[in-house]
Amino acid sequence: MVYQLVDLNSMWKYILDFELKIGFKKTSVLVYFVVFFGLAFLIVNILGGAFTGARIIVGNANNNLNAPLVIAMLQNIFCIIGVLVCAAIFGNAGYRDFEFNTHPLFFTKPIRPSDYFFGRFTSAFVLNIFIQAGFSLGMLFGFLMPYLDQDAIGTFSLYAYLHPFMVLIIPNIFMVGALLFTLAVLTRRMLPTYMASVILLFGYLTSGNLTSDIETRWIASLIDPFGIEAVSDAVRYWTPVEQNSNFIPVTKWLLLNRLIWLGVGGVFMGIGLWKFDFKHTELGSSKKKKEDNVDAVDEPSIAGGFIHSTPVFNSVTLWQQFRTQILIEIKRAFRDPYFIAIAGTAAGFLLMNQQAIGKMYGVNTLPVTNMVLTVLSGSFALFMLILITFYAGQIVWRERELKADQIMDSLPIPNWIPMVSKLIALILIPGIMLAVLLIIGLSIQTWRGFYDYEIHLYLKQLFLLDWTDYALLCVLAFAIQTIVNHKYLGHFIMILYFLFGMFSGQFGLDHTLYHFGSGSSAPYSDMNGFEPYIWRLSWYKLYWGACAVLLAFASNLFWNRGLTGDFKSRWETAKYRLTPKIKIGMLTFGLIFIGLGSFIFYNTNILNEYHRSNYWEKRSADYEKTYKKFKGFPQPKITGVSGEVHLFPKEARVEFSGVYQMKNKSDSVIDTIHSNFNRHIPYSNYTWSLPNEVVFTDSAYGWDMFVFDPPIHPGDQFSLEFSGERRRKGFSNGGVNKTVVENGTMIWSGSIFPTFGYDPGRELRDKRTRKKYDLNETQDPMPKFDDPEGNKHGILGDDADWVDFEVIISTDPDQIAMAPGYIQKEWEEDGRRFFHYKMDQMIHNLFAFVSARYEVEREVWNGINLEVYHHPTHNYNVDKLMTGMKKSIEYYTELYGPYPYRQCRILEFPRYSSYAASFPNTIPFSESIGFVMDVDSDDPEDLDMPFWVTAHEMGHQWWPHQVSGGNVQGSAFLSEGLAEYSAVSLLAKEKGEKQLRKFLKYELDKYLGGRAMEQKHEPTIVQTEGQAYIHYNKAGLMMYTLSDFIGKEIFNNALGRFIEKFRYQSDPYTNIGEFVKMIREDTPDDLQYLITDVFEKITLYENKAKEASAVENEDGTFTVTMEVEAKKVYSDSLGNQTNTELNDWLEIGVLGETLVNGEMEEIPIYLEKVLITDSLTTFTVNVDQRPIKAGIDPMHKFVDRDSDDNLVRVSIRAADSAESEEAHRELIRKNLEVGKMMFNMPDDIDPERWEQILKEEMESKFGENVEMKTMSVGDGD
Repeated sequence: MVYQLVDLNSMWKYILDFELKIGFKKTSVLVYFVVFFGLAFLIVNILGGAFTGARIIVGNANNNLNAPLVIAMLQNIFCIIGVLVCAAIFGNAGYRDFEFNTHPLFFTKPIRPSDYFFGRFTSAFVLNIFIQAGFSLGMLFGFLMPYLDQDAIGTFSLYAYLHPFMVLIIPNIFMVGALLFTLAVLTRRMLPTYMASVILLFGYLTSGNLTSDIETRWIASLIDPFGIEAVSDAVRYWTPVEQNSNFIPVTKWLLLNRLIWLGVGGVFMGIGLWKFDFKHTELGSSKKKKEDNVDAVDEPSIAGGFIHSTPVFNSVTLWQQFRTQILIEIKRAFRDPYFIAIAGTAAGFLLMNQQAIGKMYGVNTLPVTNMVLTVLSGSFALFMLILITFYAGQIVWRERELKADQIMDSLPIPNWIPMVSKLIALILIPGIMLAVLLIIGLSIQTWRGFYDYEIHLYLKQLFLLDWTDYALLCVLAFAIQTIVNHKYLGHFIMILYFLFGMFSGQFGLDHTLYHFGSGSSAPYSDMNGFEPYIWRLSWYKLYWGACAVLLAFASNLFWNRGLTGDFKSRWETAKYRLTPKIKIGMLTFGLIFIGLGSFIFYNTNILNEYHRSNYWEKRSADYEKTYKKFKGFPQPKITGVSGEVHLFPKEARVEFSGVYQMKNKSDSVIDTIHSNFNRHIPYSNYTWSLPNEVVFTDSAYGWDMFVFDPPIHPGDQFSLEFSGERRRKGFSNGGVNKTVVENGTMIWSGSIFPTFGYDPGRELRDKRTRKKYDLNETQDPMPKFDDPEGNKHGILGDDADWVDFEVIISTDPDQIAMAPGYIQKEWEEDGRRFFHYKMDQMIHNLFAFVSARYEVEREVWNGINLEVYHHPTHNYNVDKLMTGMKKSIEYYTELYGPYPYRQCRILEFPRYSSYAASFPNTIPFSESIGFVMDVDSDDPEDLDMPFWVTAHEMGHQWWPHQVSGGNVQGSAFLSEGLAEYSAVSLLAKEKGEKQLRKFLKYELDKYLGGRAMEQKHEPTIVQTEGQAYIHYNKAGLMMYTLSDFIGKEIFNNALGRFIEKFRYQSDPYTNIGEFVKMIREDTPDDLQYLITDVFEKITLYENKAKEASAVENEDGTFTVTMEVEAKKVYSDSLGNQTNTELNDWLEIGVLGETLVNGEMEEIPIYLEKVLITDSLTTFTVNVDQRPIKAGIDPMHKFVDRDSDDNLVRVSIRAADSAESEEAHRELIRKNLEVGKMMFNMPDDIDPERWEQILKEEMESKFGENVEMKTMSVGDGD
């Protein structure tokens, strides 16, 4: 009896043992393990260069392939993918007995529900850990392979695999398992488990959308169920050295994330144990039975005898059967309460995702319809893929799971009726979900006060584009379920299909012809609609539609009906069902499929060029090996450009011609000119004014060599006439050629006009890829800033210095064509509109040609014509753009000298690219940058991004369009860095310290994030070679800091002298060394170190506010006492840090509050620059307002990787308590020197640590709970 009692009390162990024995024998478990192991092994081999035709990039080029961070991220990513496997394992463990109707056998045994629940759950938990361990083991063994690139693999560390597995993977499996298993055993259905897994994935995607905004990253860290965003936040600013050596830190956000989601798992576990019992009927089953019963049909009673009737089977009957079956299937699908729950959950997540609609520096984009659709439909895609996958299995297998398949199969209806009706019901599911998305999109727009709805765009995007894509996926999932005839194997095949779509491109398998449903996407622009892509997506829709019909035919042939055997017997049945009509149908659609595929192949591979990615890598390598020997050869320079550009937007075609005036400005005799051309469309005319001969033409790389006889001597002038055409030829594998579009063409001159010499931009950049092709691991560095040869050529190209420019542009009669320069003449001829532009002074050889249907806002201000050319509906921020031009011209004229042009124009172009550019007096803006930003003018902290972007681009009218650096290191700073400083300085002047503080924090964030992803080595500012995070973000931040500390007047005067000295200078061009020298001239001696730190070193601070308190004085002011900690380090190019002596001017500050729009906003009420020499310093200041926070570097002016701890809240205390505490601190400070001698303490001991030591000594002599009191008994106490 005792033995039996012990046995019952430990029954869960026996259940666990039994389930594990069964589980490890299951084919599916072993297959999952092998697949995960194999995928990890394969990924590692691709990373390590084992396959020449495949490539995966993880992290950056400075990461070891087996860096702890890389291992952790890969493990967690596949844990997220493994959620679908968790759904299968945990769901099967909870549902299996109900599926096979064996639960009465178990539930009548002397087993406690908790033992059954816990035993089954634990077994599934162990099996999932085993499967996930397959991926970790695959990586581990993969990195041990000796044939991999050993230079890219760091030291082996077992802990690098175990640590993330314990911190991330096991808690994730527990949380996911507790949720899914509880749903399975309580609902006794598999569908809720699959839907819950989808919701978890949706939660992860939602959290990812919040990471772009600094202010919501902590929310993303907490709501991500898998912890990956918390890890990303913890390592966001790690340098390559830290990424290669450090293990994942358990920060407060990661710890909170783990506790929250383990708690969620624990709650569901508790609910499961509480609610689960051994009742044979599930909760709410009576209601379900009522719903599942067939409605009673009132039939007339028959008094006696029989009614003789002959059944009629004709087309009418078939139609009635088909219609009735469709209605039944639709009702079954949409009356399911889980479907309603899914739709509601999806709506909730979509509402949460509205935060991701087009943010820039924390500023929202207006919720214009195309932006809303881009975010919401993109977030919805994975959800829909999984929903379709599992609903396909649910719809196909419903009758068999309910044991009603034999009854349904015996009905006198043909196979295609139940098959097609189920397929239609499946296709309607994404249609309903897209309707939900439409409602949510409109709701978001209404909620945010935006009423310019575009219902037609919703309908086109959601139902013509997205729904047809999802319908194709429905057919694929349905066909797989039908042909495979195994529900879970069908799900697994679909998962493999998704994985193929994710990774096939890494193997070079990226042609759209064999990616089911691909090729039919179409980016949208308000200016141009879907126009360039309509032709392409139509052909792809038809192509995959024909394929879908063939799959539907196959589904009909293999449709399960009655008792079926193995695949061989089903194959025989399918051949029997292959009637002549079906043969004709399959043959017809097969021919359509082949014909359309051939037409697509003709476009992608014959009219256009298609090659796998490794082909282009090899071409780049061969280009460098073949032509780098000509790098630096002297070439003549362009001195004048005159041309004609004729745009035909409706034909997607441009004709151009021109004349280059050229001169040999070098000291060498030039006998050969190396010229580049488009290898697909060579120039139709290419005529030099000097005798020459083409001695070499490489049509593969677009390289011509012209030999001149006699040679070109220094000072010789000559010309080149050229002409050509570019037109769109069909469509390519990657999309369509957008050189000319129907509305909103923007063509850079370099893409159609001739260029000369070797182009380093065509070289491979990734060091591992370069090594694969036997190239030096790193590209040749740019010449140092003081290199004489490098300074002979400008940063914008060595083809020219400053040039004369004029052009005639023609376009359609309803469009305006623009180029830099002043309009000389405008006329119409032969149904076309012509514009003649000419510059009245020399400019860089860099310009663009733009044409669109514009609405124009014009204003003459201080004798300057200001114009904004915009899409007619994009008038939201035109006033801000106009104000930005005015304020920029006014302020920069004061700083740098007069604005050199009589006009300034901003031109909108489509959102296919998202940037703004600056040409002389002409500034093209992407429609996604400034025209649709949502700026709250009443909120002093809401960055005015249209104003700021305008200010930056206007800064380029001085830098580099008046002063340009040479083709050397640091020259990008003289262009982008000084334009960025100009914009930051103007922002501070016009918008105040609130916006400045927020903007500097974003600049700091982007710089720190950029250096963490550096692909080579982080340079100093004087060494920068085009690293955007330095010459934009670091430069903008540190130039403002430098000007603030040495004095804005001193700094700006130096800028004025610099631009005056080097305006329009070339050969030699100026350089960053000259700039630094000029800044140093007037900088005080005690701040010379700051110039060195900014330009010549990589300097970081570790600033922190320790504590702050305040006392309210009788006059209403406050005395604030703050203790701050400061540390200064220098970093090398890889991130190795070295401590250095602190003798620096920094800034302390106090923040108060003010009422803005009914809400309290923090504002700086006290800022002071102080010299700090100790790691710990206490400051006392007086302020007029009630202090809220205080600390060091409150405006984020210095590079600090953790600037969130720069401020602490100020505690307000009564005056007497404050005096007592200050006296106590003074006593501690007085006795500190004595303590150092008594206890051999180091010189830099923290006073608080000294107080603790003193207390411990007192307690050891006089007992515990010694109270430290302030006593004054003399100077040496």
